[in-house]
Amino acid sequence: MHILIIGGRQFLGRAIIDSALSKGHQVSIFNRGKTNPEYLPNDVQVIIGDRTKDIYLLDGMTFDCVIDTCGYIPSVVEQSARYFEGKIKSYCFISTLSVYSDLSISNDESGVLAECSPDEQMVTGENYGAMKALCENSVSTFFQNQALILRPGLIVGPHDPTDRFTYWPVRCGMKHSLNGIMLAPGNPNTNAWEFIDVRDVSDFTIMALEEELTGIYNVTGPRIFVEDILTESMACFDHTLDIRWVSDEDLLSRGAIPWNDIPLWIPETIPGLKGFHDTNCSKAINAGLTIRPLGETISDTLEWFYQHPERLPLKSGPNEEQEARFLGL
Repeated sequence: MHILIIGGRQFLGRAIIDSALSKGHQVSIFNRGKTNPEYLPNDVQVIIGDRTKDIYLLDGMTFDCVIDTCGYIPSVVEQSARYFEGKIKSYCFISTLSVYSDLSISNDESGVLAECSPDEQMVTGENYGAMKALCENSVSTFFQNQALILRPGLIVGPHDPTDRFTYWPVRCGMKHSLNGIMLAPGNPNTNAWEFIDVRDVSDFTIMALEEELTGIYNVTGPRIFVEDILTESMACFDHTLDIRWVSDEDLLSRGAIPWNDIPLWIPETIPGLKGFHDTNCSKAINAGLTIRPLGETISDTLEWFYQHPERLPLKSGPNEEQEARFLGL
């Protein structure tokens, strides 16, 4: 196939390029060239332009399918979908689990979607999911039986610009911080998180296009106990840490902000987001979604991270002073 990726220079886009090339497909990317401009992948056609005004640059080019990795504004996605209508076999839109209106429950693909005004042109933390839902609708309007909508959960792994998952294995390697003491949030017997390696998302994306799958798919990994994440992370180092579990109640009383201050942590006492770590992905699994071992994701993330010391300090997670306060030290 000749695949056009709208975006393609950051994280998921890079992984999709790797997956597509490994399967022998031809890849072109169309973006503004502002994010990671130094990334110029081999054997990939790079087209620089803003799709809101430069989409004419694609006139005369022939593609089998489009993968839209960076659609957030419904009117912009509608413009792209309208342009490609009748020109390609499939339009794949990368959405999010945040489209569901009720994240306190385990949603399958039939879950009720969040809503906002279709006239909104600015994405915020409050309307992000609803805006993505409207983008999905724009693609489905123009492609109907040719639309592939993927709803990933938290995507992790090498080249993650957020450090939300990366924080945990990297923090396990900091043996001198807080005299060897490390915070772990919540109850070790019940606290479990869902996420998915970026390469598993990209491999499923390419496989789905090869198999001409259409429709909507939740795409994330299984629930993994936080204790197992820390154990697998510690196995990458030749030291151990004194892991101190702090209850949700104590963390909240000490001013910790869920997800923001402590990455991935959603307290059991805040049930409104519980479903984000409890997703029904049986449709994607039955269609061929595979999940690599946790240890592989952790070790590959650490290898990538340590090749880029300029990434310190981490973009997510508490600093030493905050962690000490959350620990009650």
